[in-house]
Amino acid sequence: MNTINRMPGLINHTNNSRLPLTASEVTSCVSGYAFGMTASLIYGNSESHPFEGLFVYPLDEYTTVVGFEAVVSNRVVTVQIKDKAKIDDCYVDCCNGRTPGEGRIVLDEDLERIVFVANLGLVPPQERVSICISTSSELQTLPSGAVRVLLPAVCVPKVPQNTTNVTTSLSGHHLRLDRHFCGTATPDSAGKFCLAQLLETEATNPTEYEFSFYLEIRGPCLLAGVESPTHEIRADADPSARSAKSIVITLANKHTFDRPVEILIHPSEPHMPHVLMEEGDMSSTEYEQHLKGRSDFIKGTKKDPSAEKKLEEKYPTEIDFDEE
Repeated sequence: MNTINRMPGLINHTNNSRLPLTASEVTSCVSGYAFGMTASLIYGNSESHPFEGLFVYPLDEYTTVVGFEAVVSNRVVTVQIKDKAKIDDCYVDCCNGRTPGEGRIVLDEDLERIVFVANLGLVPPQERVSICISTSSELQTLPSGAVRVLLPAVCVPKVPQNTTNVTTSLSGHHLRLDRHFCGTATPDSAGKFCLAQLLETEATNPTEYEFSFYLEIRGPCLLAGVESPTHEIRADADPSARSAKSIVITLANKHTFDRPVEILIHPSEPHMPHVLMEEGDMSSTEYEQHLKGRSDFIKGTKKDPSAEKKLEEKYPTEIDFDEE
């Protein structure tokens, strides 16, 4: 199953049930062949008792999480992205003194490449949970040269036509896979949590939810067209734009909740290499100060404080040739 269609979302760690999505707002941007997306997701907890919440977000090999924040009641949960080696070094320190439910989520090497998991702690009853997650992806091209954008199922889960037959609980569908065990308790404890099994379920939501979609496209070259095989779309361009390289896409009609959101971008020069350069966030003066503050620059100037002399030695202005 494609990771982008796997069922993620907010999970009740106590009984392995999914919380219903009540609102999804997706703001995204295509810059060349890079796709940046920020999704604001709201989940409702209709339970009469608190539970430990886990947010599960499947990934593919071209996508990485660059930001995450969750708001539970008046509590804010953030995630700090770190290098895996640094995390392994501080594993013992992170887990010392932690009680079950408060420790670090541990994934095996197979799962850590295809899923992002955040422990939100206790979710009070009758409370809503707001989640903001940002990702960065490398877009893939079709054989025709078109660039394909497909929203993850966590942002646009399907709503079955007959919602009375939908069950959001996975408690009756457990498979014991110790290799993919995920949690802070031991694998032999009661109420086993099988993350691998969760990822194999289809992305559905019991009821309709609020949905908005915004996509800004900055093509690598002039655009020959933009279309959607799943929705009617509206394309708006800046009246002051000098070329047809930038355009804004939204849905022309209300989302029908029975299909994913897919956009196809047709560049005017498919199968051609392009070099994209982004403007920096520093002025020339700020960048010069940044360079002068670097340790390697400071060490170099201490050895020879005359930068001009270095340049003259490397690039002499006059060259003498001996005549034979």
